[in-house]
Amino acid sequence: MNDLDQVATHLHYLEELIEEGILKVVVPTTKVRLQAIGMARHGSKKSGYPEFTDSLYHALAILNEATFITNDKKHYAKVKSFGYIRVLWAVGSD
Repeated sequence: MNDLDQVATHLHYLEELIEEGILKVVVPTTKVRLQAIGMARHGSKKSGYPEFTDSLYHALAILNEATFITNDKKHYAKVKSFGYIRVLWAVGSD
């Protein structure tokens, strides 16, 4: 992040991928955000709450009947009941 020229190069590359239809950028809708808020509240003061950013990605997966793949064991433990999630550290986990 210190070399702004290098950052700009990467950002331009992402823009090219979007323009070519290779990469799709999705802006979360109210429905997605509400789903994510519900998931981010699924926890406790003792164990903590899921991160909102992870919950947004997970909500996108749920509402699109896709699978959210994570390597965050804590997030997985807190929200696995919502489904549509798999973990990298245990292939085939629910």
